[in-house]
Amino acid sequence: MEKKIVYRIFTIADYEREALYFREMHAKGWKLRKVSYSILLFVVKYTFEKCQPEQVSYQLDFYPMEKSERASYIQLFKDCGWEHITDFNSFSYFRKAHSEIESDAEFEIYNDATGKLAMINRILRLRLVPVLLLLAIHI
Repeated sequence: MEKKIVYRIFTIADYEREALYFREMHAKGWKLRKVSYSILLFVVKYTFEKCQPEQVSYQLDFYPMEKSERASYIQLFKDCGWEHITDFNSFSYFRKAHSEIESDAEFEIYNDATGKLAMINRILRLRLVPVLLLLAIHI
């Protein structure tokens, strides 16, 4: 199995841009396998595996949860045709081949404003607010 390791910087607000990057890599014949920390501060390590070039939609979901909830959460996405790839830093990474997508609404996990807003609120509440509080304390 041929693999490629790429180091990139995406902020928590860049989840859509990150998914687009994975889509572009897959179209070039590299599918995402793993996301992990690198030894460099603020840089993430992405491991890709060689594959047939294909049009695939990638989506990220930010949903911190207990381990006991994990199986049913992943099964929910599997039932909708999404393949779970990996988890990293409370984000779950999914993909779905365009050939399996029957309508425009299926290109995204959250295809309505309410679902997207709920995910953004989780990101803000659990990632950004603590950072802002720490900054406020040190000022």
